[in-house]
Amino acid sequence: MSVIQVNGYIRVPKGTLVYPTGDGTEAPATRDQVVRVTNIFDVDVKSDNFYLLLPDDMRLRYFEASGGKRPIDQDILEFTDRLTRGDYRAVEWSNKWALIANVQPAEAPANAKTVRKAEKPEKKPVTKLQRMVIGSMWQFAQDVELRYKVRNPAYAVMRDDVDSSLSHLPANVRRQAVDAKLNELGVMDYLDEPWGHVKAGETFTVRGKLTSGLGGGQDVPMLFRGEKFTLPYTSLEPYVELANER
Repeated sequence: MSVIQVNGYIRVPKGTLVYPTGDGTEAPATRDQVVRVTNIFDVDVKSDNFYLLLPDDMRLRYFEASGGKRPIDQDILEFTDRLTRGDYRAVEWSNKWALIANVQPAEAPANAKTVRKAEKPEKKPVTKLQRMVIGSMWQFAQDVELRYKVRNPAYAVMRDDVDSSLSHLPANVRRQAVDAKLNELGVMDYLDEPWGHVKAGETFTVRGKLTSGLGGGQDVPMLFRGEKFTLPYTSLEPYVELANER
């Protein structure tokens, strides 16, 4: 039996829940496809993407547990064990990923390009986010009013209510209708909140990283003005630079 590995190929069956690696919402695959694996990573409770597997009602309890150093609730562990079928790994391809338990090994498609052994893989430039390693010091290059996004607690309830009221529609039509109705009502998944003013030259030190996708971007808890805080990477990226680059 073939083994799923990086640079190998997998079959992603129609209906498999597929997650974006950046901003966006998970959705079922609309067709069967064969893709090349670019990464295999963990999705257990110590990983960055674990929270993405959880329903909204479990996410808050998970964050309170992981941040408060108390045990993860048993129903959360049981839920994810069933979801992952006990294999807490995921496979990534083309800015998307899915649970490894939901895909299958596959042969390379006939039109796949043969990679020459002598060719060296193209080196991608290191991004600012990749340089935000724990312990690195950053500074603001300009004065700015920072803002951040938090999940709207009313969104999930309102979405369920609207979805129930349109239960007579086919699933694919209903989803579009629910989104349109929520937009019409002005109910957003995330709320945009002010964080505060910072001045050019102020610095902070990265203390750790949370998960990609929360609040529309990479969350990075940092030490700033002597206070530990969490602010989405997308709120910081345009205004910060490594402190030793100047």
